[in-house]
Amino acid sequence: MKRASITGAVSQIDGKELLKAPMGNVTNMLGGRVAGVVALQQSGQPGSDGASILVRGSGAKYIVDGVARDFSQIDPNDIESVSVLKDASSAAIYGMDASAVIIVTTKRGKAAPAKISYTGTFGLSQNAVMLEMLDGPGYAYWYNKAREMDGDTPIFTQRQIDMMLNGDPSDGWGNTNWYEKTFGTGYNQSHNLNVTGGNERIKYFTSIGYFDQEGNVKNFSFDRINIRSNIEAKIAKNWTMAVDLAGRVQRSNRPGFSGDPADWNNIAQQAMRAHPYVPENYNGLPVSTNTSSATVSPLASSEESGYAKSNTFYFQSNVSLKYDFPFLKGLSAKFMVAYDYSQTYSKIYSTPFRTMVATLPTTLDGNISYAENWDSRKKSENSLTEGLTRNTQITTNASLNYANTFGKHNVSAILLMETYSNDGNNFSAYGEGFSIKELAELKYASIPDKMSINGMSSVARKAGFAARVNYDYANKYLVELSCRYDGSYLFGGMVDGKRWSPFPAASVGWRISNEPWFDSKAIDNLKLRASIGLTGTTGISAYSYLNTLGFLDTPAVVLGGVGVDGMLTSSLANENLTWAKNLQYNGGFDLSMWGGRLGVEFDVFYKYIYDILSGVTATYPSSFGGYYPKYENSNKQAHKGFEITLSHRNRVGDFNYNVSLTGTYTKRKWLHYNDAANTPDWLKLTGKEVGAQVGFISAGLFQSQEEIDNSPTIVGKAVRVGDIKYVDRNGDGVISYEQDRGYVGAAAYPKFVGGLSFSGDWKGIDLSFLFQAGLGRDVALTGVYSGGIMDNTQMTKPFYHGGNSPKYLVENSWREDNTNAEFPRLSIVQASSNNAYSSTFWYRSGDYLRLKNLQIGYTFPQKWMSRIGIDRLRIYFEGQNLWTVSELTKFNIDPEQPGVSNGYYPQQRIFSFGVNLAF
Repeated sequence: MKRASITGAVSQIDGKELLKAPMGNVTNMLGGRVAGVVALQQSGQPGSDGASILVRGSGAKYIVDGVARDFSQIDPNDIESVSVLKDASSAAIYGMDASAVIIVTTKRGKAAPAKISYTGTFGLSQNAVMLEMLDGPGYAYWYNKAREMDGDTPIFTQRQIDMMLNGDPSDGWGNTNWYEKTFGTGYNQSHNLNVTGGNERIKYFTSIGYFDQEGNVKNFSFDRINIRSNIEAKIAKNWTMAVDLAGRVQRSNRPGFSGDPADWNNIAQQAMRAHPYVPENYNGLPVSTNTSSATVSPLASSEESGYAKSNTFYFQSNVSLKYDFPFLKGLSAKFMVAYDYSQTYSKIYSTPFRTMVATLPTTLDGNISYAENWDSRKKSENSLTEGLTRNTQITTNASLNYANTFGKHNVSAILLMETYSNDGNNFSAYGEGFSIKELAELKYASIPDKMSINGMSSVARKAGFAARVNYDYANKYLVELSCRYDGSYLFGGMVDGKRWSPFPAASVGWRISNEPWFDSKAIDNLKLRASIGLTGTTGISAYSYLNTLGFLDTPAVVLGGVGVDGMLTSSLANENLTWAKNLQYNGGFDLSMWGGRLGVEFDVFYKYIYDILSGVTATYPSSFGGYYPKYENSNKQAHKGFEITLSHRNRVGDFNYNVSLTGTYTKRKWLHYNDAANTPDWLKLTGKEVGAQVGFISAGLFQSQEEIDNSPTIVGKAVRVGDIKYVDRNGDGVISYEQDRGYVGAAAYPKFVGGLSFSGDWKGIDLSFLFQAGLGRDVALTGVYSGGIMDNTQMTKPFYHGGNSPKYLVENSWREDNTNAEFPRLSIVQASSNNAYSSTFWYRSGDYLRLKNLQIGYTFPQKWMSRIGIDRLRIYFEGQNLWTVSELTKFNIDPEQPGVSNGYYPQQRIFSFGVNLAF
């Protein structure tokens, strides 16, 4: 459909535009380029560096060549275009979970001589944000200072500091920057070779690509091979057949210790906590240091802790057959079947290693001591887990299409039936005790009572029917009507209207610029748009509408002196569970002026989301009993906002350029939320922002004992000068967790996101860049748990868990000579800290501006290249995540990360060289 005829909120990115910011994961290419889309890259770990995407505050459905599929690992060189359908009238026909749809169309062949193209890149990567930790002498100075403030005597002396600087590991002292040594320099490379061509009867596009990513932490890596073949042929009169085949093989590898923030002692955490006053090795073994939670040895953890490998094979196919009816112009039928298969083999081999554990002296000028021990997992036996996961997806799609013009009347329509089936199974086995470390095979596991197997399977079935009609008169008055009728196995069929549900939508448009009375030499196109529509989402696990049974922990009965296992009903059935509904309203306009030199797209939207799935357990007090349904459709949200895209293109002599500015504001609010029983009114989520965070209100830091004595008391906490002071919200003279908390922090996703992109070329030299921005987000420097309770982290507590500290933290902690401090008092005491509560004190603005991508290239003159048989040769240099302005960077927090948690594999700054070659 032509852009001028679209009445919904739709944005499109050309594949060439995406290649101006080529990344291994396609999801990272959308942020800042499309209004309405929030795309935050939350990790830099190889193979796990995709972006979290929201469209107008909700998740999106991904469609690749007409089939619901993940698109993150598609080779960017295979993409023809990406379309984002942001309102219900555009997305409704795509069925369930389609409150917004991202459509990826891969390249097709053309009726032209064969053309061969090659693209290759080589790059180096480092942390985009690098944290400055204390060195050995710095640690000694500030640790002594903290002990003095706690009323204890110092333990480090100048003699010991001199030994740290001396660099002789035999004395047990050292000066090691574990963070810099852990996060070095990684590299990546990518190659793509494709051939396209054809004639009037057959057209083809074939492609093979390779991507390799070696992390900047040892033994983190990811590589991928993509193969694609899209063929379209006229097999007979009125018959057209298309066969699309795609395959992908990918491998990922990491050490036995992970980079996952869910892992408390992950390598990023160890690099921050490891003490700097020791050498890397002592007496031939890697050094680890004691913290109150675990020993840490980040280099050995990345090199000697084993490995976690996964090898995945994907096969995707679309076969379609189209017939154009000869008796009625514009009428055609199409049938498509898509078969997708994936298989993942994983192998996790944990190899314990011996370390020399350093222990600080407890008295002034004492000697450091070492004791040999196992690493922090405290296991002496190797362990192995192997697993195999298989998944098969079959999608069928049958449609009847009609499009024709009668004078000034343009009509198109589609009738569609779609089915979806997915079958999966997995199997895993575990064993311990491998006497020969190199024989990591389950056959050689030697401890019988430590062996186990596990496995399960899953089945999913869905179906839908859809109809859509488009009409316009004289390309001025535009109407689109659609309805989708979907059914899902996730809901019971015993109650009418629960498993199957209709989702209608409508939109209208008026091209004012095509009216005969509209006479403007400046305005090329002016179109008003409005839409309304309903979509449905599932958001529920299979069979939740049925009774849930669980095994008892102890035998239920004794028969013949033998205990017999039993089962009990853990939750009752709820056959009324059904779809969550998303009612969307959209209004906007499109404006083009001065021959397309200036373009404006503007939309306002409102989404009323109701029947959201809610847990029931928290709704009733324990005295009610445990026998009630686990879920119900009761929660409600409202999302509202606006989005704008401004574009400008022009040619001045030999200089061509395009500029685009996008901006989106989204506000999300709970209209109703099932809070836990007995929740105070001021802590209920109803009426609050989605993702709002709970805590105390801070009134700064206590500056004197007199101020403490004249302030409300804090339940269960011993408060000292330099600690955080909290506001007594209910005025009872006591600061209590139950009575004085409220909603204090903004949600984890920015309310406003924007982007500025530029591309230009002059006599073969080209330049492009993309700035990305986010506003209206708060980030807690501490780790926030689900109940709103916080815990200190390396970012907030000096010598956290007895480990090292960032330099900025200790230098800016409260002391008598630094009373106007950013952080509470300098201390090494961990227990009974008044300062670990969730409060406004620990929230920082998550606003940021980032130069996401910069590319400079040169295309050699055609007259030179044609002499050697080359159609086009271009070389370019590129940088990603080059520059960031954010309050968070000094805390080693990337502004795109979801929070602090236990530490993330840092975002990467990448410098690349590339070449494009066509002949």
